[in-house]
Amino acid sequence: MTRIFLMLFFVSLTAFCMAENPSLNYITQYKEIAILEMQRTGIPASIKMAQALLESGAGRSTLARNANNHFGIKCGGSWEGETYYREDDDYYKGKLVKSCFRKFDSVYQSFEAHSNFLINQNRYSFLFEIPVSDYESWAKGLRKAGYATDKSYSIKLIEIIEKYELYLLDQNMTPFEGDSSLANAESEDFDTEKNAHDSENTSKTYKSERNRSRRKVSVNKNAKYHIVRENQSLSDIAILYEIDETSLRLRNRLPKDAEPLSGEKIHLKKKISLTSRPKFERVPNGDLASVKAEFIF
Repeated sequence: MTRIFLMLFFVSLTAFCMAENPSLNYITQYKEIAILEMQRTGIPASIKMAQALLESGAGRSTLARNANNHFGIKCGGSWEGETYYREDDDYYKGKLVKSCFRKFDSVYQSFEAHSNFLINQNRYSFLFEIPVSDYESWAKGLRKAGYATDKSYSIKLIEIIEKYELYLLDQNMTPFEGDSSLANAESEDFDTEKNAHDSENTSKTYKSERNRSRRKVSVNKNAKYHIVRENQSLSDIAILYEIDETSLRLRNRLPKDAEPLSGEKIHLKKKISLTSRPKFERVPNGDLASVKAEFIF
């Protein structure tokens, strides 16, 4: 009887805390995406979730609500998708003008685009040498690399991670989603089945949307280059053009495990170097014959 009472009390307390704290609802809703992105890219799920909480106001920001943009990602020169405009920090002739932000079809696309941004920017490359479990070094590294102008950005991330025990996500575990010390062993059995069910449903939705976004399209197999579409990986492009992925990666000088950015030009063919001359040798009849041309990737 005592066990049942404690379980019911814990459930009631958790429900009350979640109603009072939108961050808890946000963590429950999107934690699986953060874990899947960690497995795909090596970015700690705790860092991903803390950044999302901070930058989207736990999903309540204007960008998050109207554009599924949870990381404040701007359009940039290569963006070809939908857009959303709002005032931010862009000026024209001394006057504040509306900035162009990317508008995503789903929240998971926002999480994925944020990961791809970190992967493909050289200034963040050193972060991927830090263990996934070392969220403090990741937080400080982001600030050091110039991710945010806020000098206390890393401190805020660490505080969020420790407040909600988000470091457990890095171990693919469920953090205690509440501010009470009642997270004890007696409540563990009660929550396990529900958490597993929630994670399974979120994972299926995430993967289903990901597969839809990578539907096959017809391409010109003789094209010299390809413009990367949203959510396209190098593997997708290699399959489309029937090109060896490793060769394609070397040709475009993409580091191992890095993915191209949306709008980036991927060269499909070898380019003849204009700085080096073909090598020749004299053949028996006295004519010159080209035997080798130098190529660059």
